[in-house]
Amino acid sequence: MTNIPRVAVVGMGGFAQDHRSWAHELNQKGLIKHVAQVAPTFDHADYATEIEALKRRDVIVHDTLRDMLAAQREQIDLVTIPTGIHLHRPMTIACLEAGCHVLVEKPASGSIQDTNAMIEAMEKSDMHVTVGYQHMYRKDVTQLKEWICAGRFGAIRRLKAFGSWPRTVEYYSRTNWAGKFAINDQWVLDSPHQNAMAHAINLLCYLSCDRPHESITPKSIQAELYRANDLCTADTVSLRMQSEEGVELFFAASHCTDEQLETVFVIEAEKATVLYNYSGGGTIEWHNGGKEAVPVSVSMATDVLKEAAALSVGELHITPAPLAIAKAQSLCTCGTFESSRIHELPHNMITIDCQNSVVIFGMKEAVLEAFKEAALFSELSLPWAKPGNEINLQGYDYYPSYLFPK
Repeated sequence: MTNIPRVAVVGMGGFAQDHRSWAHELNQKGLIKHVAQVAPTFDHADYATEIEALKRRDVIVHDTLRDMLAAQREQIDLVTIPTGIHLHRPMTIACLEAGCHVLVEKPASGSIQDTNAMIEAMEKSDMHVTVGYQHMYRKDVTQLKEWICAGRFGAIRRLKAFGSWPRTVEYYSRTNWAGKFAINDQWVLDSPHQNAMAHAINLLCYLSCDRPHESITPKSIQAELYRANDLCTADTVSLRMQSEEGVELFFAASHCTDEQLETVFVIEAEKATVLYNYSGGGTIEWHNGGKEAVPVSVSMATDVLKEAAALSVGELHITPAPLAIAKAQSLCTCGTFESSRIHELPHNMITIDCQNSVVIFGMKEAVLEAFKEAALFSELSLPWAKPGNEINLQGYDYYPSYLFPK
């Protein structure tokens, strides 16, 4: 690499620990220079050892993002923002205004207006913003996208996926924004499809589009949101979204199942049905009877930071996960919260398992059946299910526009 990218990381806890680890690994390999670190004062005691280690490696530690940008913005090429969802918009815009490229964790933001504001600030700054959707860096995803854009499978008709990802009670107490609609005046909309499985929604939107480096344009959505945990927002969802390109997207997921299952994506096309696994690889089932494997690719956790850093110094000219692609996921999330209230799941179906997870009896089976049939929970005649409204997403640019969450 001709120019060594100078990188700053924001935060000490949560996923920021991964970003610091990536930065340290790439720094040791000479691929980046970790020059600055934001360590909020409330983390000083808990992360005293890590902060001292950073200082010994000549990383300048600041208490706030504002302080870091004021002191070092001209010595920083890329700022990584692995923080709470409600901080993505203000922190990203602050970095862009300071003349720094940005790697912001998924999802892009807490609302469509936040994502749009970030895009506008990016375009004004002439900087790049990359979103931490790591699946976009996998070679098997790149191969599938190339085949779709080349028309190898014929017209794409529908994509669907499911998520059976149990989460403990502690999962919702790990941060001040977990399970919340908002923190102060910043939207969060925390939910399976906005947080842990935002990757799945983003990938559905990306692979349903036959234009290179783009995602589909959402047209309308109908969704159902439920909760069993003691939280403000949803832990269970089913949704169906229509796109302006004529492709239907379906997703069903819950954090209240009794078993962790690998997420599977299905691409239903004119000439074939493609099954792609969340961990990589899959199968192409041709309608003429043939079968073909989608080769599994090996991806490194550091790829997201490495490529964003290379982009920041002109070594790359396009990122696999630009901010513009992430907009479709933002629209999808806002649309679901317009479509459906948060419905309480029946208390007589709730148990607490040995992992301290809230489990709904029969929820795994409901998610799998919804996925198989591409049917919303209410369309499966489940006694607890309630249909949501269909929401028009054309020209949709502000949440909330229809219903305020109760």
